[in-house]
Amino acid sequence: MNQNNNISYSVYKEFGFILMYYLPKIYSLYKQKKITHTKSRLGTKSLFFFSDNHTEVDIHDETMFPEQTSCYSFHRPEFTYNDWEPPKLNDVYKNRDIVFNKPILTIHNKNTQEWNSGPYNYFPSNILSALFNILKTNYQIIYIRPYDNDNSITKDKNQNVIDIGDEEILKKHPEIIWIKDLFNNSYSSYNELQFKILANSDHHIAPAGDCVIPAYFGGELLIYSHPNCNSSNRGIWKTNSWLKELSGANITSFNDYDELLNYCKQWI
Repeated sequence: MNQNNNISYSVYKEFGFILMYYLPKIYSLYKQKKITHTKSRLGTKSLFFFSDNHTEVDIHDETMFPEQTSCYSFHRPEFTYNDWEPPKLNDVYKNRDIVFNKPILTIHNKNTQEWNSGPYNYFPSNILSALFNILKTNYQIIYIRPYDNDNSITKDKNQNVIDIGDEEILKKHPEIIWIKDLFNNSYSSYNELQFKILANSDHHIAPAGDCVIPAYFGGELLIYSHPNCNSSNRGIWKTNSWLKELSGANITSFNDYDELLNYCKQWI
């Protein structure tokens, strides 16, 4: 709960809303020396790195908040003009540890249902294979999808996990690195590791929804939004929407897999 003078902030919303609304608001208040401590869901300590007193709790809150609808707009929401400053996560998590002979390219994915059906906004195994074949010669691809037994992040208990065939495809492309393999040998939390990977990369590919995290890390971001999904009309997932205000990333959106694959050929 936020209070007037010394502010204690607790937020358990969807991770995307925390990134779009709460994190920039709280960071702005922190810079004004108004924050005493923060509390949020699992996996957020690396977001609220600036908070000396941050607590993580395994809570997920679906309750709507007034600014939620405007988060989905194409144009910059009104709330971003006052006390709203996204922290420069790219600068914070840049490192010399996650480095390869080729530039890093991240491909994000999800394997959960959307809108009680689907999934819609994801990369099925055949598209993943095509992306790998196009890009793996020129880039060290790191595949970012939370794995089912990872307990370091809060999961939406209303979402069912679906087998999308990605693990079989990864076995056929051993040169692709799954974040799971790095996490097993890391002392970082899942999100801290993810942020370190993203900070060392200028090329990101992600489905709608999961694209908010890479949007914090600059470079080029390609977003896939399924044309038949209930969220397909949300302006925030469109090319160069206000999402770019999070870091200045160059955002290009697609609702056709073939168009996305053809665009990726420009990166080689």
